[in-house]
Amino acid sequence: MPNQRAKDRPRIMFVCSQKLADDLQARAVQENRSRSNLIETLLTEVMYPQQNSSQIKEESSQLQAFLKLLTSDKPPTDPDLIELAHDLELDVKLLINLRDRLFPTRPKQPNGHK
Repeated sequence: MPNQRAKDRPRIMFVCSQKLADDLQARAVQENRSRSNLIETLLTEVMYPQQNSSQIKEESSQLQAFLKLLTSDKPPTDPDLIELAHDLELDVKLLINLRDRLFPTRPKQPNGHK
């Protein structure tokens, strides 16, 4: 079956230098996406900066919460890290490992739980 694209997603062709085409391809490979998807993403960021700005503000707020947890006097609890991992779409095990590295003297809880 031929590749069918949605009718509301028109093809747009443009001409650019070979260097730009090569650089776009290299970046697309690096980000594990198609060159077309990369170009659409870059153009969306340029054409609609207010959408990108609100996303950056949200991510910045989440990052600030993450840093606040990790720089507090007491280690963040597992529930705190689970909630944060969910908000940031991160692996909770990685956050717990990071916490344990930052707070190495944290006492172990009974029954093998941290």
